[in-house]
Amino acid sequence: MIPFDIIAKSFKVCNDKPVIDDYIFQCHYKLTTKILLTFCILVTSINLIGNPIECITNSSKKTEMQKIINSYCWMSSLYTYNNLKPGVGLPNIKNNEQSIRFHSYYKWVPFMLFFQAMTFYVPHWIWKIWEGGKIRMITNGMRGFCVGPANTRRLKQDRLVQYLIESFHTHSTYAFGYILCEIMNIFNIGVNIYITHKFLGESFLTYGIEVFKYYQHPSYFNPMEIIFPRLTKCNFFKYGPSGTIQNIDAMCILAQNILNEKIYLLIWIWFLILAIISIIALVYRIAIITQILLKTTLLINMSKFTNNKRIISMLVRKFQVGDYILLNLVEKNVHCIQFKEIVEEICTKV
Repeated sequence: MIPFDIIAKSFKVCNDKPVIDDYIFQCHYKLTTKILLTFCILVTSINLIGNPIECITNSSKKTEMQKIINSYCWMSSLYTYNNLKPGVGLPNIKNNEQSIRFHSYYKWVPFMLFFQAMTFYVPHWIWKIWEGGKIRMITNGMRGFCVGPANTRRLKQDRLVQYLIESFHTHSTYAFGYILCEIMNIFNIGVNIYITHKFLGESFLTYGIEVFKYYQHPSYFNPMEIIFPRLTKCNFFKYGPSGTIQNIDAMCILAQNILNEKIYLLIWIWFLILAIISIIALVYRIAIITQILLKTTLLINMSKFTNNKRIISMLVRKFQVGDYILLNLVEKNVHCIQFKEIVEEICTKV
């Protein structure tokens, strides 16, 4: 008769992938990376399938010239005027540097989104190297839905308890690496907000606020059309029949910006949410660490290990920061009932 655990393994009932971080940490390298890569693929596919720019000139009837102008204007910097009024596209005003706003970001949007997606994966990559597979090793055979015999499960549980007892108070470097990577996540989100702000002509920090103001008061000028203009201008120079340089004034429609304005609004909202919850999580982590260092009995977070107040009090007195973080990660990889048995057994032997 084939054992049930072999059947379970063949159907992948048992999830053997270890969890080495918390949900907020995963929001950085899993969720945010996927969001940015999805936006990158979306913008790239639209540019490849459709025509991201269409320019109108006096030479628009000449197909070859039209293609050249479109390519040139896409590669060069387009511009709009700063003193636009609501309902006015391109006013007939003098060409001066004070009233002109140049736009050159649009062709770099896919590359920027891809680069930002990679930066959110870096702290996880560093932590994965620092962690060195410790959680995978000590929880081997105990992760997910355990289907083996009772004596086998007990043997693996005793092995884990023995390791935790023998390595007691030796996980300070391990905990330091984890906390450092959490700080790196917050630093990374701050750097990405700053980079995006510079990339969009120093207009990203208040972008979401201005958009929400516009939707509350529609008479207010749409900030999305300022940062992501759909109607722009471009100057194309060519030699005329007599050798003089002719300035072809082109009016260009940037269809890509219809998508860009929505993408960066969603990015602004998500970056704000991610920054807030990451800071709150770090403050909470520091509060827990402070309570452990001061050996206070107000460590409510220990109650998730066990409901026994005597054991909680003992954990507070004997645990160090490294022991707490390692045990917290072990909890994420084993069954809750089995984990409480492990904690109670540790407290009786330490």
